[in-house]
Amino acid sequence: MGLDDRDYMRERYRQRQGLPAQGLRWNDRKTRCELDVPLGSASWVSGSARKGSWFEAKNRGHDYQRGRWRPKRSSGTLRTAIVAGVAVALLATGIGARGWIAQRYEALVYPQGRGFPASGTVSVPVGLDLKRVVAKLTAQGGAENTIIQMIDAKTGRNALSVYIRAHERVTVPVPIGRFRLRLVHGREWTDAKTLFGKGTIHDEIEGTMRFTRKLGHILDLGLGRDSNLTVRRIAARPAPLA
Repeated sequence: MGLDDRDYMRERYRQRQGLPAQGLRWNDRKTRCELDVPLGSASWVSGSARKGSWFEAKNRGHDYQRGRWRPKRSSGTLRTAIVAGVAVALLATGIGARGWIAQRYEALVYPQGRGFPASGTVSVPVGLDLKRVVAKLTAQGGAENTIIQMIDAKTGRNALSVYIRAHERVTVPVPIGRFRLRLVHGREWTDAKTLFGKGTIHDEIEGTMRFTRKLGHILDLGLGRDSNLTVRRIAARPAPLA
């Protein structure tokens, strides 16, 4: 930069800042114009001595960087939305309350996918008291995939549904109490709503069964001559899966 260019830039700076041409000096070290005031004077602080102090509105003062671009800070609303989205995703994938139940009781997991759930999978109502889940039920699968429904003998509500694949054996924790056990089975599984479709068969084991902390039951779903179960066909629709 030549001398003429330097002088031009100085004059342009004074004009842009609205500073008077007189009473100013150029500070080469700081590359700026400064008011020419006696050493020790504080008149530049208040702006009362002469016009054009650096923090006056005309010179934009403390707001001299107001027009600068700055990246926007992430808002709390955005963070809340992200956290809420993650929470919904966790619930949708079975993590959270369901995962906690499955972790505490190994057999207490939930059906996923379109195929018939794995043996030992259970569906439970939302209000199930986990402190009551201290009894055990063992089932030996028969020729067809089966759902064992534990119907509370007092309320008639489905307390727990256990999925058993054909010819497989499983033991699951179940609530204590007295229940009627119903068997929902068929050849081709459809989904949790329509069950086995038009081929759904609904049976009920005669009598009630009592489950306690020390008393459980073993069911042979083969229903052969050596089976310990007596069942009867019922026309009522199966209870909704919990």
